[in-house]
Amino acid sequence: MRSLVLTTLVLGAVGFGCATISSEPRRAVVPKLSGELTMDGRLDEPVWQRAAVLKPFFPNRGEGRDSEATEIRLWYDHTALHLGWVCTDRDIQATLTERDSRFWEEEVVEFFVTPDKLEQYFELQWNPLGGVFDAIIHNQLGPDGRSQKFTGDWSYTAKGLKSAVRVDGTVSNSADVDRGWNVEITLPFSDLGVTAPKPGTVWRGNFYRFSRGANNPEQQLSWSPTRLRGFHEPLRFGYLEFGR
Repeated sequence: MRSLVLTTLVLGAVGFGCATISSEPRRAVVPKLSGELTMDGRLDEPVWQRAAVLKPFFPNRGEGRDSEATEIRLWYDHTALHLGWVCTDRDIQATLTERDSRFWEEEVVEFFVTPDKLEQYFELQWNPLGGVFDAIIHNQLGPDGRSQKFTGDWSYTAKGLKSAVRVDGTVSNSADVDRGWNVEITLPFSDLGVTAPKPGTVWRGNFYRFSRGANNPEQQLSWSPTRLRGFHEPLRFGYLEFGR
């Protein structure tokens, strides 16, 4: 019960009326839940209403506000981590569909996570056309903890990963006004090389979004802004505690 209460205090304070960017990485408690899912991107099953809600997102450099709202819904069970992205988007832009494409050059959402050391973590991405990217990142950190150089192992494949996208609008048509897109994701812990974490276990992770559109300024958005030029700054990843 302590963990679930902490979720409300931490995420509620940040998400409702106190939209300030802390100088410290953000923290969240991921509730352990159970429920049936239909992988369709709708996020309308009852279990999603009990998930942790992580919002708002901020420009990654730590200045200003997002021009379009983004939120993450997050929970886990004995086999997998479940993520739900909700992205407001007036002009949805995407053309790439092949796995491991350079989705970050268009519109995309990204999840970086490590159960262990900061120098190695998983990078997963999803775009509005259902495209998926997965890689293992090896990051060389300097004495101050900042990234000096990183490389990606794109041969990695999250074989058990399941995801579905729901678009409310038309992709790559700037002549109309879109409403947004969702992504529903089940990520087995086995794809991350671990078993289900015990309550109280803390991982490091972050959530990012590239928002682009013909009628909107490009934004690089983060749940826990790195306050630096890029997303690959694991010392600035948030803290994800697995609840009871």
